[in-house]
Amino acid sequence: MKEKIDFYGYPIDLTYGKGQKNIYLRIHPSQGKISLSLDQKLGKKGALAFLEDKKDWLFQRISPHQVLEDPDYIEGERHFLWGRVYPLKLVQGDKNRVDLRGDDLVMTLKEDLDREGRETLLLEFYRSQVKARVPDRLTYWSKNLGLYPKEWRVKKMTSRWGTCNPRDRRIWLSLYLAQRPGRALDYVLVHELVHFLEDHHNGAFYAYLDRFFPEWREVEESLNQPLARMP
Repeated sequence: MKEKIDFYGYPIDLTYGKGQKNIYLRIHPSQGKISLSLDQKLGKKGALAFLEDKKDWLFQRISPHQVLEDPDYIEGERHFLWGRVYPLKLVQGDKNRVDLRGDDLVMTLKEDLDREGRETLLLEFYRSQVKARVPDRLTYWSKNLGLYPKEWRVKKMTSRWGTCNPRDRRIWLSLYLAQRPGRALDYVLVHELVHFLEDHHNGAFYAYLDRFFPEWREVEESLNQPLARMP
């Protein structure tokens, strides 16, 4: 069961589980969302009590203007692509697809799609954008670091920008990276490649980042900030 509540101006997505032992409060920078999951027996009252207890922690990490309402994927709505904002334009055509045409993000619809269908279409466009850009950037960074993955994939990940399996030398990247400036993709690639040298986030790991990508702190901080939907 799901519902949305307002907490001091913050829209919170609630998910109730059956027999859930723990309460999970998450901020999703890639989507500009806050979610809370808890046992259904606690209900809305229990959710509000938990949020009240954690509000100082929450307020330190996010501002109300940065939390996005769920987009509707309708004409004129603004969406991000590689750090720029584009208005969404809906047109009819012979195939469902999304293209960048000048200053417009054009969603061509063969038939009328509901909100979920339009969302899926845009997310697949983001996936294709990341897939198109990764080969060149990965080749560049692999040569510079001397580290080569055996496989990489693009997935829908809302709480991570990337992950990897150092033993198998596999890398997974979030399709939401297509919303961020290209430098963010570079950073995530370097971050995951460095894990081939050091599994953990320890002094050695951060020393490698300082060496290979000196501006990593600035880029990481920007990735921790939700995208603010512009009017």
